[in-house]
Amino acid sequence: MQFGSLRTELIYDTIKSEILAINEGNVTKAFFPKSIELVKKEYPQLEEEQVLSIIELVGNALLEKREKISLVATVPLAFSLKTKRIQNVAEELIRNAKKSILLTGYSVSGFILKIIDLLIEKSQKGVLVKIFFNDLQSQSSVKKILEYRSKFLQVYDYTNREDKMAALHAKIIVVDKKETLISSANLSYHGMSGNIEIGTCISSEKIAMQIEELFKDLLFNKTFRAVRE
Repeated sequence: MQFGSLRTELIYDTIKSEILAINEGNVTKAFFPKSIELVKKEYPQLEEEQVLSIIELVGNALLEKREKISLVATVPLAFSLKTKRIQNVAEELIRNAKKSILLTGYSVSGFILKIIDLLIEKSQKGVLVKIFFNDLQSQSSVKKILEYRSKFLQVYDYTNREDKMAALHAKIIVVDKKETLISSANLSYHGMSGNIEIGTCISSEKIAMQIEELFKDLLFNKTFRAVRE
């Protein structure tokens, strides 16, 4: 974003970095120390309340620009659909990934071989791919993924020995820590083609980071085990 002033550009970038570091975006002195200091230095005539108002305006503009939510769905192929299909969105997100992919799989079938190949291809190009499976022993269609495991293709398994009915049931794809697909669709023929499934595609660094942090905590607490064999 260009403002024609290096100082104003610095203020904008500082507000952006500090607002990304908080969850709710509440504008208080505690959350924006560097931004407040820079604005006061650039505009010493402003009262503190006015300084906070400027930061709030910039913060709201950033959030509005950055966050976008759209509906996605799976319906039988014979039906026309005004929204994007979940399978197309999933493939597009993975294909466009530049740095990282986080994906969960509750039920996976050979129908999504194209997606599996995309994940392997991305990992071989240096994109960090982390896949979380539910009860890996029951997922016979993921053999190819296991064969290509590497430092860029990491596989994790969820097994709950205490409660056999508990499961990793989430269906999520997070790309580059900013684009997220959350839906009811499994990575299977019916999930991607035959069923009626609904989901959302969210463009939000905040939401993506919350999901990344959640799975980081689950790994730390050993809810998942890394597949190494």
